Amino acid sequence: MKIPNPISLHLLTISFKIHKNHFSTAAAAASTNTNLTTLFNKYFDKTDVYSWNSLIAELARGGDSCESLRAFSWMRKLDIKPNRSTFPCAIKSCSALFDLNSGEQTHQQALVFGFESDLFVSSALIDMYSKCGKLSNARVLFDEIPQRNIVTWTSLITGYVKNDDAHEALMVFKEFLFEKSKGNGEEVGTSVDSVAMVSVLSACARVSNKAVSEGVHGVAIKVGLDKVMGVENTLLDAYAKCGEVSLSRKVFDEMAEKDVVSWNSMIAVYAQNGLSTDAFELVHMMGALRVGMCLHDQVLKMGYVNNVIVATSIIDMYCKCGQAEMARNAFDGMKEKNVRSWTAMIAGYGMHGFAREALDVFYKMIWAGLVEFTRMWSLQRFLRGNCLN
Repeated sequence: MKIPNPISLHLLTISFKIHKNHFSTAAAAASTNTNLTTLFNKYFDKTDVYSWNSLIAELARGGDSCESLRAFSWMRKLDIKPNRSTFPCAIKSCSALFDLNSGEQTHQQALVFGFESDLFVSSALIDMYSKCGKLSNARVLFDEIPQRNIVTWTSLITGYVKNDDAHEALMVFKEFLFEKSKGNGEEVGTSVDSVAMVSVLSACARVSNKAVSEGVHGVAIKVGLDKVMGVENTLLDAYAKCGEVSLSRKVFDEMAEKDVVSWNSMIAVYAQNGLSTDAFELVHMMGALRVGMCLHDQVLKMGYVNNVIVATSIIDMYCKCGQAEMARNAFDGMKEKNVRSWTAMIAGYGMHGFAREALDVFYKMIWAGLVEFTRMWSLQRFLRGNCLN
C-alpha cells in the first residue's frame, strides 16, 4: 500500500535515523534522485506500530509538530492500530501548534482505543486543553484520573498559571500537598519536582502575597529544591512582586551559581523599585565576574592554575562575585591547598549562607591537616629509627 501523500525530505531523513542500519544504502540511493516515496516505502516498515511511534516522537522532539501530526494521520489511514506510546507525542504536537481541533480528534481516538485513562496520555491531554484555553476540559479529565502522578498535577497547575488563573493554580497545589500528606504514608511534598515548583512560584509571583510565597518557599526547602537555579530565579521574582526586595536579594546572594536570568532579574528588581545605585552595583559586579572568568581562562592556558596563590585568588574572586559553585570547582581542581585556600572556600560558603557546605569543607580541612601531621610524624620516626641504627 502506498503512502497517501508525498512525504517531505525531512521525514525521510528521520526514517533513516530510526533505521540506521539502512542509512548508507538509503543515502546512496538518494544521491541518484530516486523518488522519495519509493525510498520511504523501501526503508520504513509501514506495518510496524513501533516504527511509526519512533517517527512521530522524533519529529515531535525535533520541533516539527506539523510533520508529526501528518505521520500520525498516515499511520491511521494505513489502519495501523496505535498503542499507549503513540498518543502522547501526537497530543504534544497538537499542544505545540495550539491546534484544538486536531487535539480533540486525537482525544477521541485515544478514547476509542481505551488509552484515555493512561497517565501519560491523560497528562498530555490536560496540557493540550490548557494550552488551547479549554481549562474546563482539562479539569474534567484531571478529576476523572483515579491515581495521579506529579506530571498530571504539574500539567494542570501550569495550565492555570498560563491562563492567568494563579489563585486556582495555588488551590490545586494545596490539594496536591493535602493528598500526598494523607495518602500512602508519604510526607508532605515528597513527590514535588522542580518543574512543578517553578509553576507554583510563578503563580505566587502573580498573586503577590508574601505569606503565600514564603509558604511555597518552605516546601521547596523541605523537598530540597531551594538550591535549583530555576526555582531560585522564580522565587526571586515572586518575592520581588510582593515588594520584598531584601528577600529577593537574599535569595540572589545565596545562589551557589547564577545565570544571566538571575543577574538580569535582580537588576530589574532594583530598577523597578527606584534603587538605581544598587542596580548599577550589580551591573558592575556582573562585569567584574566576566572579567574574572576571562582571567581564569588565561590562567588555565598559561599553566598557572597549580600556583596556590593564583588558585586561591580565583576562588576568592568567584565567591565575592556570588559564584560559590564555580569557586568550589576551582577549589576541587587544586593539586595542593594551603590554609588560605581552605579559608577562602569556607568564607565563600559562609557569605552566601551555605552553612552546611562551609562546615563540610572545614571538617575536610581538619582531616587533611591530621593526615599531613600523621604523615610527617611517621616520617620523622622512620628517620630517627634509621639514624639510631
